Amino acid sequence: MTKIYDQHDAAFQNVSAYVVMRGADRVATIAFKFPRDGAGRLYSYVHWIGLEMVRGRASGYGYDKRSAACSVAAKNLLATFQAPRKARERALALDAGFKEFTAALATDGGKIWDSELRDAGFTVWQAV
Repeated sequence: MTKIYDQHDAAFQNVSAYVVMRGADRVATIAFKFPRDGAGRLYSYVHWIGLEMVRGRASGYGYDKRSAACSVAAKNLLATFQAPRKARERALALDAGFKEFTAALATDGGKIWDSELRDAGFTVWQAV
């Protein structure tokens, strides 16, 4: 393997990133920062395009921490959305499927986080 691939692997060893599409439009990005030992906190960074990015976290063993962290982030995203903002920003977010996105992401009932989004009509691509 060449040096550049080794550098890339080292830089992104504990990170994964996803692009969320609705139809032909990119509506969100989600990134995960994994704990080095597997037991620490996992962070999810959720960015609905047009709104402020939010973060959720989960720790422990024996369950899908990504889904739990996404559920926390979805609740934080809803709080951000409900903060005072321009009516136009709200309308654009709602038209793009914001309600469906946050409802699917907030679900933490046994399905993996991206399955919930796919079931809600979104396409999820892993970027890193």
